[in-house]
Amino acid sequence: MNKFVKFLFGAMVLITSNAYADLDKVKIIIGSKVLIVESAETQEDEAQGLMNRKSLGQNEGMMFLFEEGSLPCFWMKNTLIPLSIAFVDRDNVIVKIEDMQPETENEHCSGKPVVFAIEVNQGWFKNNNINVGDKIDSISHVE
Repeated sequence: MNKFVKFLFGAMVLITSNAYADLDKVKIIIGSKVLIVESAETQEDEAQGLMNRKSLGQNEGMMFLFEEGSLPCFWMKNTLIPLSIAFVDRDNVIVKIEDMQPETENEHCSGKPVVFAIEVNQGWFKNNNINVGDKIDSISHVE
């Protein structure tokens, strides 16, 4: 596991996994854009993801952490809002961005080894001129 992944796991301690409000928050900076995301750290958090939510704040989302070298896939079963997902490699570079439609079982896979993924409102990356090849500048725990 590289230093970046160790930092993410060490910096984000889950207080309780039963309610969305209790998920730790992480600040992600990409260029001049700032996202505040919830960190899905347990298998239960990952399985729940953003399912059954009716809305998501404009600059908010969810982050999913993986072991280095993972090739994760996502789907939108029971997810009510359209989302975009960015897959990020160990060098903090976005390797793939995909739009995902609500309540579908289509798989959206990284296609390359990644260490985390970020889900946001559909179109957020495009609307903020964030593309494949862009680098995450900063990740920090929100107190």
